[in-house]
Amino acid sequence: MKRQVPMSLSLELELIYELALFVAKLIPLVFIGALAANLAVELGFAKRLAKLVSPLLKAAHLPEHLSVPVAVLPLEPRVGHAMLSAMLERGEIGEREVIVSTFLTLPLVIVVFFIPRHYVPVAFPALGVTVAGLYVLCMLAVSSVKMAFSIAYGRSSRLSVAHGPRSLDGGGGPSMAKPDFKEVLRSSVNFAASLTKRVAVRMLAVVAFLAAATYLGLFALVNEALSSVLGFTKLPGQVIAIAATSAISSIAGMALAGAMMAQASITYKEALLGLLVGSLLFRLSSEYPRNSFPFYASIYPLKLAFKLVTLSILIDLPVLLALIAAVAAFM
Repeated sequence: MKRQVPMSLSLELELIYELALFVAKLIPLVFIGALAANLAVELGFAKRLAKLVSPLLKAAHLPEHLSVPVAVLPLEPRVGHAMLSAMLERGEIGEREVIVSTFLTLPLVIVVFFIPRHYVPVAFPALGVTVAGLYVLCMLAVSSVKMAFSIAYGRSSRLSVAHGPRSLDGGGGPSMAKPDFKEVLRSSVNFAASLTKRVAVRMLAVVAFLAAATYLGLFALVNEALSSVLGFTKLPGQVIAIAATSAISSIAGMALAGAMMAQASITYKEALLGLLVGSLLFRLSSEYPRNSFPFYASIYPLKLAFKLVTLSILIDLPVLLALIAAVAAFM
């Protein structure tokens, strides 16, 4: 007889497999992002792209040479962050520019990246237009507060790099000869390969730690602790069930909320309330420790990764708590 694999062990192995897949997908994207960032600066493409995102750059007092990653972040966040990492590695920007660029584009990331890929295929069919629309607006509200923070932070602080970035024309003025493409490509490939190697080593160390923590059940304990906290609240049992499910899987939480609404066992308000509480729990138990921090730590220095996650927590949680209170009180 074949030996049956326990369900808990099966879930742990699945999570470890997802971590390995995360590494396999991210490493080539780091190389592509670093190569694209270097080529964009050397060949002068950044100056042309700056016109499209200049309102955002001006609002946050960001330099023009950040136009490429700022424009790419909403389209493919992983490549955009790889570009920022490449610029940080070259000393063209500092932590301030990375933080401002990351939070500045978050509403656009939701509109361009998450709505068509996650909310439209899942949230609207499961929840209906009203609840799904309100839920998306709440997520946009959270990201908009981060955007406002980034603009205020950018305008109140100076450039991290005192000597300023390289010229967008590749380092020379109008009298300089046009850069040789083969030479630029060769140097860009060498730089991207060197950066990718360093990022890969750091990434593997982070993922190895996460795999060990997952196998030992540390994240499962966090999920159980957060879910048990809900038992001390005055929320209805159906809302707690949606929130606890969403804390594990946002898609499963939406499906459960939709099924309960179809059976008329909960109201629109209770469904939205459960999803918002679940979103808060999901961020604490999964998004920050298993997604955001590992990604940032594999791309940026550890200190900067901590800053990005800490700022996210300090902004997200109060805004989500305010939204939860508003839904509970006024809807």
